[in-house]
Amino acid sequence: MKKWILVSMVLMFFSSPFSASAKMGELIPKSKDIEVKFFGSVKTYPTFLGDVDLNSKDTEYDRILDENGWMADHNVRNELRMGWVGKGDNWDFLIILEADFNLSKAHADRGADLTQSLDSGMTGEDFGVEKLNLRYNFGPVAIKTGWNTRFLDIMTGGVLYGDDHPYIGLEGKLGNNFSWEALYIIVQDETSTTGVGAIDADTLDWRVYSLKGIYKMANGFVISPFYAYSDNSENQSSDAKVHYLGAEAYGKLGMFTPRLEFVYATGDTDTWPATGKDYNISAWAAFGSVDINVSPRFIPYFGVTYMTGDDNANDGDIEAFNGITNISRYTPTFGMENAFIYRYIPVLGSHLYSNNFATLGGTSPGYGGIGNSSTGDSPGLISYGLGVKGSMGKFSYKVQGLYMEFEEQGAIEDFYGRGIDNEVGIEFDVLLTYKFNKHFSIGNCFSLFNPGDAVEDIRGSSYDDIGMIDTVELKWVW
Repeated sequence: MKKWILVSMVLMFFSSPFSASAKMGELIPKSKDIEVKFFGSVKTYPTFLGDVDLNSKDTEYDRILDENGWMADHNVRNELRMGWVGKGDNWDFLIILEADFNLSKAHADRGADLTQSLDSGMTGEDFGVEKLNLRYNFGPVAIKTGWNTRFLDIMTGGVLYGDDHPYIGLEGKLGNNFSWEALYIIVQDETSTTGVGAIDADTLDWRVYSLKGIYKMANGFVISPFYAYSDNSENQSSDAKVHYLGAEAYGKLGMFTPRLEFVYATGDTDTWPATGKDYNISAWAAFGSVDINVSPRFIPYFGVTYMTGDDNANDGDIEAFNGITNISRYTPTFGMENAFIYRYIPVLGSHLYSNNFATLGGTSPGYGGIGNSSTGDSPGLISYGLGVKGSMGKFSYKVQGLYMEFEEQGAIEDFYGRGIDNEVGIEFDVLLTYKFNKHFSIGNCFSLFNPGDAVEDIRGSSYDDIGMIDTVELKWVW
């Protein structure tokens, strides 16, 4: 009996290529009235880290966090995406599957390494629908839902919001020059169970309601006002209710490309158990930069980022600007995926994707940030940047320097109990890329961070070494 089973399996193996009805590369959807296209990408990033704790000795801070998980010393990050876009009459969709993890045998075999406290293995939850958008167009208004990346200010400084949180939204156009988008964003929706029955945990929820308009002027310059209301109870008991009012403007004006942004945050919190106080929130952030388009080979640029910090951890006011999710990593001027500052760097108290130090402190409640981890004591940021970029045939480059300091360190001085300097440090980034064809490129991003006196004042006198991250970028797209 086993012999005949084996023979049948062999016959099935050899006959399957001849019996297949579809050709290689052919995609046939079940519904015949839609068009579907398949696409994908792979990013393989061998990454080498040196003294990312800004200390030549081994410390608890000698690691960084990116989308693939924790990295220390040397890791190879691998991001695989496979996606489909489709459209029919009055409707369309986008689906992207993603796996993002450190390369190793256990991870590639989709097994979590439970012996490692910093495991970033490719377990079942790590490969799934990373981005999704479904839309139906009624004509003047379209309705959509999913969790594709949406943003309010990614074209300028990215200080307020850009992320792929779930949403339900409406969008439309008024005339040829004005478009708008309204979103109900679900950052967190928690339901807990205790004993018998379910309890709706409203005190663990975080929802955002946003409205964005885009007006394109006749010369192509864009003015985009936006508003967001953040109803943030995820921090438990603080129940921060915050209004963000702002606008961004960008576009090419002759040989110059200016990008400008301003955001004001106002609101309040309930009584914070740690201090027995409720807080009034009043903070703001701004960004400005200019590209000088001398030629495609040589484009100098410069800019400033400004976010207010809190001056007193013991009063009832929060003046620290906490964006919903800072997305500076992917902004046009200083954005660079593998630069130093755009990771979660524990020694600096920075966020993933962002360019500030909003996790420092902790006496006063925060009201935003990735993972809701910003604090009301955070010191803000003043960052001055200067760089040059360009392309020559298949080769492109981007070189930039950033000088960063705290806008206000009064509240973190209260928290840490000592004087703290305002100088955080200087970063230097170089990105070189050679594109062999439209499907494959090789690059290298070399990034250094030289800490200022503020780091020593917070962490100790030995935290004064230059940190380094060197990332080889191998990219395939199809």
